[in-house]
Amino acid sequence: MTLWDKLGMDDKLVKVLKEIPAGPDAGDFGPAYVTIHQLAVELDQRFPEVREQLDVPLGGGATRHAGLVELLGKELVDKIKRYGDVYPIEAAQLSAVRFRELRLRGPGGRDLVGASKSDLPLIRLRPRD
Repeated sequence: MTLWDKLGMDDKLVKVLKEIPAGPDAGDFGPAYVTIHQLAVELDQRFPEVREQLDVPLGGGATRHAGLVELLGKELVDKIKRYGDVYPIEAAQLSAVRFRELRLRGPGGRDLVGASKSDLPLIRLRPRD
């Protein structure tokens, strides 16, 4: 059993995604997408023990170790590819064309800024018919 499974990450991520408020067009477009950065912040707010157990910072980038953002991105992409439509979470890509930075309000109201030269994964609960 992997640490991901021991921590019940699939269930935790589904719970977090269910708690993200639906936008006004949710009836037409389904659940809103969030960036992997937003998902990491929301997960960390609700389940701080996950980051403690994984022994990672929230972000990575400038540090020599991968952060929660990078670990979530890698694991989710792998699971979505492996399980396809039966996995309860789906992804899309936000193009990096003319994209400079992503600015989020993080814990304690401080800004978290991420720059990207590659497409960013967008994550949401898979709509069910």
